[in-house]
Amino acid sequence: MWCIPPKANGEFVWKMEDVHEVYKRPYDPMRPVVCMDETSQQLIGETRPPVDAEPGQPRRVDYEYERKGVADLFMFFEPLRGWRRVWIAPCQRSSIPWPLHGRLRATSVPLPRRSFAYS
Repeated sequence: MWCIPPKANGEFVWKMEDVHEVYKRPYDPMRPVVCMDETSQQLIGETRPPVDAEPGQPRRVDYEYERKGVADLFMFFEPLRGWRRVWIAPCQRSSIPWPLHGRLRATSVPLPRRSFAYS
């Protein structure tokens, strides 16, 4: 979750500095820094087939499109290990599917000795 910081709020700055300290830690496989992000993406389809490029003429694609729905993308990544996974799911307009998060933790990331949570 991102937020617009309050103006002249020392508590917000202090908490952000604490988060930044986590990213400065050396890599420890038993205390991985796993980040999560989510977004939604509109799915579209062509209404007319594109015209392939010819010598001296670029490929042409019509600006009209057909709406095909929306999908949710969930990305988990461990920056210090260079690891990432992306799951794509139909948009459900609900909270984060934490069972997906649990499946990721059970199969891809070693269990940490300690967990850190920031809000």
